[in-house]
Amino acid sequence: MKITEKSFWEQYWGEILLPQKVNFSFKNDRVIAETILKFVPKADNDQKALEIGCAPGKWLTLVYENLNYDIDGFEYVDVAAEKTKENFKLCHIPENRFNVITADFLTQSPDPKYDLVMSFGFIEHFENYDDIYQKHIQYCKKNGYVVTGFPNFRGINYYLQLFIDRISGSSIIKNHNIKMMDKVLMEKMIKSSKKELVYLDYIGGFEPALFNINKVENIFLRFILKVSSKALSIIFSNIKNKYISSYLIFVVKND
Repeated sequence: MKITEKSFWEQYWGEILLPQKVNFSFKNDRVIAETILKFVPKADNDQKALEIGCAPGKWLTLVYENLNYDIDGFEYVDVAAEKTKENFKLCHIPENRFNVITADFLTQSPDPKYDLVMSFGFIEHFENYDDIYQKHIQYCKKNGYVVTGFPNFRGINYYLQLFIDRISGSSIIKNHNIKMMDKVLMEKMIKSSKKELVYLDYIGGFEPALFNINKVENIFLRFILKVSSKALSIIFSNIKNKYISSYLIFVVKND
């Protein structure tokens, strides 16, 4: 069951600016990218990567440029798919090296042709996250890799974003499955799938960019939130736990 409506994504991706690539000077991008590049092997012999919910394409661009995968992406919102294609072109990726599929991932029959299957900020938008994880596996070749990451809106992050939602009218907490943002729960899910767990952890420390502070119209409150979140990012910059960290990521081998 989807938590987030299609209209939310149409507006969200319609406003995105291009080009979009991983920004290694931005901590959240850097720690996610470092995890991918550390645990996913380089491609050889035309190996293919798939990202589910791929807009705007920066993670697929990363594995194309650094690991030499051909890249495919799923998007079920037309504007998101078109933005992703445009982004790949702006990043000078040849058209024969990428494909963006405009379709609902959930309604497709899985074809296990991918050596790498990824999603970032996708699985946590569903109540049946374990079924979504299994479908990732179904697209993956034997001995291929699945990389899944999502924001952590638990602990201090939950209360800060809930406050922002209430004063700004946004619905970030409502649009996410907060209960599944748990390392122990993910470990149990992966264990039950009988796949090899390569890596699982909270990453990133406290990250101000996790929150949509700019949606707060009151200038004074927006200033206080920015100063407070900046202070927290300095104090808790390297803390990795469910109460502080901005992100949870795992890497699984489909052995």
